[in-house]
Amino acid sequence: MHSPTGNLLVDLYKALKSGNVPVYTVLPGAEVPEPLLVIGSHSEDDSPSGKAGYEVSTTEVQIDMYYPIDDRMALEDQIYQTKNIIKNSTDKITRVTARTIVDSSIGRDVFHVIFLVSAYI
Repeated sequence: MHSPTGNLLVDLYKALKSGNVPVYTVLPGAEVPEPLLVIGSHSEDDSPSGKAGYEVSTTEVQIDMYYPIDDRMALEDQIYQTKNIIKNSTDKITRVTARTIVDSSIGRDVFHVIFLVSAYI
């Protein structure tokens, strides 16, 4: 049995593995080609709510997608597909946002899409 956050991460991982982009829990080495997904950091907020008190925690998980820089239209299609996979991974997810930047931090220019997944657990 996992913690509620652990269950959320397992649900996200299983759902993303069913897609066509490899999924990692840490950024792989430079020899691994794009596209790839990395399930990264998360934050939790257990501030009490007026309706549920301390029974509900808001969790935000960051998922990074690195994508080849040569085809923007294919990237947009992949963002759409990935967001749908994330949204359908569990009914606990309330919102998925995506921000796209050009990034060279991994040693070459790539599109870097930062998905922020909000969920109630």
